Amino acid sequence: MSARRSLAVELTSACNQTCGHCYNAWREDGGREIGALSTEGLVAALERILANVELDHVTFTGGEPFSRRDLFELLEVCRAHGVRFQMISNAGLITDELASRLAGYEPISIQVAVNAPDAALHDDLAGGAGHFERTLRGLEALRRAGVRVVGCVVVTRKNAQCVGETLDLLASRGVREISFSRFSPAGFATRQLAELLPSRSEIVGALEAAEGRAIRHGLTLRSTMPIPPCVIDYDDYPHVSFGQCAIGSEVQELVLGPRGEIRHCTLHASTLGEVAAVDDHALDALLRSPGYRDVTPEFCTPCPHVAVCLGGCGAAAIAVSGARGLDPFVAQHVDPELSTRLARERASRGLVPSSALIRR
Repeated sequence: MSARRSLAVELTSACNQTCGHCYNAWREDGGREIGALSTEGLVAALERILANVELDHVTFTGGEPFSRRDLFELLEVCRAHGVRFQMISNAGLITDELASRLAGYEPISIQVAVNAPDAALHDDLAGGAGHFERTLRGLEALRRAGVRVVGCVVVTRKNAQCVGETLDLLASRGVREISFSRFSPAGFATRQLAELLPSRSEIVGALEAAEGRAIRHGLTLRSTMPIPPCVIDYDDYPHVSFGQCAIGSEVQELVLGPRGEIRHCTLHASTLGEVAAVDDHALDALLRSPGYRDVTPEFCTPCPHVAVCLGGCGAAAIAVSGARGLDPFVAQHVDPELSTRLARERASRGLVPSSALIRR
C-alpha cells in the first residue's frame, strides 16, 4: 500500500460560477463535454483508491461539489474507511439544512473563496450578479452549524490592491484562517493571462497588506500557490506560511478527475492514467507519479532553492508556453517574449471588466 498525504477528488465539472481565474481545463463549455462519473463509478473509484492508498485526508472539489446531489454518499465512503475530508466550495449553494447535515460528518474544514470586499468586484470576478451575497450567506450558514471555515483569496491583477479590505471582511465574519492564493494561469484561466496575472509589485503589496491584517486580526495565513523565493523574501512576511510545489514528494495531493483519471494536481491537465483501467498493482505504481521533480527550467539551474521551488508552478508554465518551463509569474519579468506579449495585450484593451472575458 503506497503512502500519499492526500487526494483531491473533482466530483463534478459543473459549477454555478464562471470565474475568470478558474484553472479547470473544461470551463470553456461549462463542463458539459467532460461531464462526471456516475454515482456508482465514482464510489467504485474512491473505494479502490482508499483500499490501496494510505491517505491523510481527501479534498472534495470540482467544479462546485455542492452541485452534486450524491455528495453525502461519497462522504459515507470516507467515513467507512476512517479517512478525514475537507472541501473547496464557493458556498453559493449552501443552505442551513445542508450545513447542518455536513456538520454531522465532521469535515476538517470547508474552504470558501471571497475575492473582494464588495459585491461589485467579487461578482465581476465570479462571472455574475448575486454571487457575493450567496457566498457570504453560505459561509455564515457553515459557521452557524459549527463547521470550520477557511477563507480563500485568489490574488489577481484586478483585486491585489484590496486584499487587506477583503481580509477585514473575512475577519469580521469570524474567519481567522486564510488561504492566500496568488493567481496561477492554467486551464480556463490561460485565456485571461494578460487580464489577471499579477506582477511582482502587486503581489508584494498584497502580501504587505496580508501581513498587517494577520497581526491586527490574529489571522493564520498560508500561501498555498507557490511564490518562488527569487521573487520575494519570505522573511519579510513572518505571519505568512509559504508552501512549494509538492508534486513527486511525500506530501503530494494527487487528483481524481471527473472522468476517473489521475493527474499530478488540480492545475495539471495531462492524465497519468485511468483508475478503472488498471489493476491494484498498477494503481499503486500510478499513484507514485515519479519523475516530475527531475525536470526544472534552465533559468533556475544556478538557484540554491531549485530543488524545493522547481521553478514555481509547472502546470502554469505548460498551460501558457506548452513546456515545463519557468512559471509565468516569474517569466513575465525575465522573458522578453512573454513580457512583450502581455504589454501588447494590456495596451490594446486596458483593464477590462471581467464580464467582457471569454465565457460561455
